[in-house]
Amino acid sequence: MKIITHTDGDKSLHEYQLGNRVMSFTVIPERGMDIGDIYYREEKISWDKDRSSLKHPDNVDLKADGGWNSGFYCAVSSLGPEVFGTPDEVRTPHGTGAYSMADISGIRFTEDGEKAEIFGALYIKGYEEKPSYYKEVTVTAPKGRSYIVRTECFTNLTDERIPFDAGFHIQLCGRSFMEEGGSYLLPVRDDRMLLRDSAPSEKDKKEIYPANAICSPIRCYQYIPEEVEGIFELEEMEGLKELLGDNKHFTIECVVNKAMDKAAFIIRPLEELPRSLMCKCAEGTAMYAIEPCMTRPNSIRQKEIDGELRWLEGGEKGLIHLAVGFVEGKDKVGYLKKIIEKAY
Repeated sequence: MKIITHTDGDKSLHEYQLGNRVMSFTVIPERGMDIGDIYYREEKISWDKDRSSLKHPDNVDLKADGGWNSGFYCAVSSLGPEVFGTPDEVRTPHGTGAYSMADISGIRFTEDGEKAEIFGALYIKGYEEKPSYYKEVTVTAPKGRSYIVRTECFTNLTDERIPFDAGFHIQLCGRSFMEEGGSYLLPVRDDRMLLRDSAPSEKDKKEIYPANAICSPIRCYQYIPEEVEGIFELEEMEGLKELLGDNKHFTIECVVNKAMDKAAFIIRPLEELPRSLMCKCAEGTAMYAIEPCMTRPNSIRQKEIDGELRWLEGGEKGLIHLAVGFVEGKDKVGYLKKIIEKAY
């Protein structure tokens, strides 16, 4: 493991670099233990963001118009846990998980010959003086595998029932393998992808445009991914299912290059994260995001009306798992395409 210190004004941020010689990644404790960059061998598979986008949470005004978007740098950003979706007079679209600082003194790194692992814990900043949520984060890189697994355990610190609305904003569109564009492989029919926020319609909702293209304004689609069978039969996935908790139903979503020989993937249990939002925009920096989430990105009130909102009772814990990885080779990408399309 290597630690790099960055400065944002008079504030310091730490970047922990670690991996398993196949996958390497960084973790930024000041930004909710979010995953900053992801590499497959020497190839960066996460998006290309200027370091000036890496902001200390003390220098982000969440109450300002668009303030939540300041410091939007990480490859895997935490959503929630208090809200994900439509903002209101108090809450921001992504909640405050990515703006909550982990205790540096509590960061633990372990390596036992079978895996490298980093652990950190934080109180969720929230919107009130006293935090309501506590979170423990573990990121695991098994030896020789082309995936990493993130596990988050939330605790309700209050004596009351509170919303549990977590998810992730994930950027896997590194220029090195997406230069010519490509496509999303998503386990959902195109006609079940619902265009949001009055965005312009597209002929191909799953197209990813070349790096020099302009795709503006942002396009967002919400959908419910189908369960995908056969994920763990691919040799690259060996040992993965056991790291994804006591779950039985999984799905996979991919970003695939134009040549169809490289794919960055996201795997998660549908018991924990049954919804998705896909976003794309290209205005100098390509943003092609997949957002696994617990609920559709609506207001808290609407989610409660629809019966989607989850709750944590006083002192109760909530757990979510996520895997991010990479495969290469036309045969392996073709296999993923086959099982994903078969799901719908």
